[in-house]
Amino acid sequence: MQWFPKTKLGKVNLALLIVLIVLVGCFFVLLNSNQTGQNLAGAVQKISEEPTKPKKQEVNKVVVTSLKSPVKGILYNKEVSRAENYTLMYPLTGVEKVDDAIQKKVYKKRDAFTKSDAKKLVLSVNTTTSNKKVSFIIKQKELQKDRTVITTAQTFTYDRHTKKLVSIQDIISTDVRLNRMSKEVRIKLQQKNKNLAISAKKIDKLTEPSWSKFNDFSLDGNNLKIYYQPHTFTDKLTSVTIPLDRLNQKYDVPVFSLNTHGKKYVALTFDDGPNKNVTPRILKTLKKHRAKATFYMLGKSVSEAPDTAKAVVAGGHEIGNHSYGHENLSKMTAANALKNIEHSNTLIKKATGIEPLTIRPPYGARNHGLEQQLSQPTVLWGVDTLDWKTRNAASTLQAVQQHLYPGAIILMHDIHPTTANALDSILTYLESKGYTCVTISQLEGKAQP
Repeated sequence: MQWFPKTKLGKVNLALLIVLIVLVGCFFVLLNSNQTGQNLAGAVQKISEEPTKPKKQEVNKVVVTSLKSPVKGILYNKEVSRAENYTLMYPLTGVEKVDDAIQKKVYKKRDAFTKSDAKKLVLSVNTTTSNKKVSFIIKQKELQKDRTVITTAQTFTYDRHTKKLVSIQDIISTDVRLNRMSKEVRIKLQQKNKNLAISAKKIDKLTEPSWSKFNDFSLDGNNLKIYYQPHTFTDKLTSVTIPLDRLNQKYDVPVFSLNTHGKKYVALTFDDGPNKNVTPRILKTLKKHRAKATFYMLGKSVSEAPDTAKAVVAGGHEIGNHSYGHENLSKMTAANALKNIEHSNTLIKKATGIEPLTIRPPYGARNHGLEQQLSQPTVLWGVDTLDWKTRNAASTLQAVQQHLYPGAIILMHDIHPTTANALDSILTYLESKGYTCVTISQLEGKAQP
């Protein structure tokens, strides 16, 4: 090998060069190994310093159960969510459009609950039937933050024949029957208003003959049930039941007295008004004694004193129809008598916003043909004070004292000043005998035997 040194010095130098190369090589190997170790240690430290990723949140599980209902072909769906603290129960008819409509309203209630601060929601179902129709009453109990429970209701009526949900208009059908239903419900609410805590004006507003006022309803056998949500009639869910055959009933039996249910109730009634001078005095005395009365108004008088008619309603009193101008309805044809009453109804409602509940024909002269066409019952009287004849306050008081009985309908007239003069003494006497004055519709009328 020509490159290998031949002298001793050359060999020594070659050996030193090899050693130097080896040392340099080792240095670089050690340097690279140290850097790799540092990088590995840094990587380990970086991994250990990374925050632990949160575990995927547990999904809100809703347990769904299918249950039998009391009605063949209808199931109940029950949904329970422990995380959201609600239990939903609603019907399944097997008809997609019907079930979707019901479920949509149920879920709307659920969604409102989950967004509120209420603590718990429980929905239950009660099912009733009437021929081919099935009503579902879904009651919703909601536990509030203050631990009170609010109960509301949603109602659905399903026609198994048409396989559709039906409205109150589908059930009642005609305006005449709507008008009768309005009055029947009004009377029932008045009966529930035993302590007179709800104003007559409010009850009239709740029961005015409009389809939209009776959307919450159910059918049970031969009965119609109307529901009022909390804070409409009272602060609680309220319902009234009306026999369906009442909507077809012809009121050909006049009411002479009231069914007092064993209590000392009496009805004061005033005919022929309103009168601009006398009626305000009577209203003032009634207010003083916290008494309610029924005013049978003439359409003509209402046109002449609309503000006085409004004041009667504002005082929480009831309004009846006494014809247009005090005509003898019994001497008219049924058609003409009907026109007379309807004209008076229109004038009274225009002035007061309230449709008269009942009719008192002038002189008590009845037209049976008219009564077969009207939805308004005929109300007469049990005690005639003859205030129109005597025109004497003492005689009017004496007539009440002599003929008074529980359930009496007392006839007076708010056009005579002497009647206004007698009223304070009459009310004082009634109070001394433990009587409470109510309106006609606050108690169900019953004809005397």
